[in-house]
Amino acid sequence: MQANRVFVDDGAVLTSAGITAGIDLALHLVRRHCGEDIAATVAQVMVVFARRGPQAPQDSGLLAHRDHLHPALHRLQDAVAAAPAEAWDAARMAAVAHVTPRHLARLFREHTSLSARGWLEQVRATLAAQALRQGRDEREAVALAGFSSPRQMRQALARQRT
Repeated sequence: MQANRVFVDDGAVLTSAGITAGIDLALHLVRRHCGEDIAATVAQVMVVFARRGPQAPQDSGLLAHRDHLHPALHRLQDAVAAAPAEAWDAARMAAVAHVTPRHLARLFREHTSLSARGWLEQVRATLAAQALRQGRDEREAVALAGFSSPRQMRQALARQRT
């Protein structure tokens, strides 16, 4: 038994933790039999945001800090998830959440123990790390995640590791 895994590939026995994890498992099998490029294409056609490997923990950095019930924060988190590389300054985030920047700051601290900017960096670092693990080069990862430079991305990744 392996704890905290979205799926397990034990040779002849394959199991997944649920429907979405089953999609990850199917993409894992496509990659094994057809290669990384075809698996990436299949995932793109399926509009699967990110593929997880068999050693990936069940927790996703993209889903972290979403276990609250505040609709304004969920509105913002959904918008950022849909377009993470866009410019997300405090005023725009507050506008999407339909609150003032000051109130957004209070809500984020209260419900996530992070600042909105800290949460955004976490999301972007997760996306960049996934892109790098998938073999994309540094510039592609920077653009995909919405960082302004490779240096900014590396600093964010280092902060997430600590």
